[in-house]
Amino acid sequence: MLFNAASILSFLALTSLTSASPLPNEPRGLAKRATGMRIKSYRDGTCLTGAGGKWGKNTAITTGLCTEAPTWTINGDGSGSIILEPTNTTPQLALDAGTGTDNNEGLKLFTSYPGLFQQTWYYTDDNRIAITGGDQCLDQGDDGPQTYQCTTGNTNQIWYLEFNENATDPLTGYPVTAAA
Repeated sequence: MLFNAASILSFLALTSLTSASPLPNEPRGLAKRATGMRIKSYRDGTCLTGAGGKWGKNTAITTGLCTEAPTWTINGDGSGSIILEPTNTTPQLALDAGTGTDNNEGLKLFTSYPGLFQQTWYYTDDNRIAITGGDQCLDQGDDGPQTYQCTTGNTNQIWYLEFNENATDPLTGYPVTAAA
């Protein structure tokens, strides 16, 4: 059987992209689009939140008390944008990793553009939140959340998704629909 050079190069290019990425997660009981989730750091037990309690385009992401943190919509089984709730606002705001390719990049809220590289994340089978098709993970660095190359054994990159059981309680001062 003969293969032409173009088909071999195409195959190699596709396999090198997939092998450089962290492995996608196995389903663990989360819905395809899970709503009402807090994103909690294994490192220190804090949750993703907006800097200074502000929410809007270009707001820096930090961590804080989970009881005061907003909820997010995230794919528990597959990849997609991580959206700040409520999701009926215009524009929707997504977790954005800047270029999504460099270590130590700060995170921000930015207008959601589904499929945009730096806004497309997936939850891995070892509890990491990784950029789909890249090598960067959400990392709880010394100065707060950032991107960093996905590394096995790096506990700064372990995040838990916690369902907000009190989804009907308003959170004063934040444009979200739930409290811890």
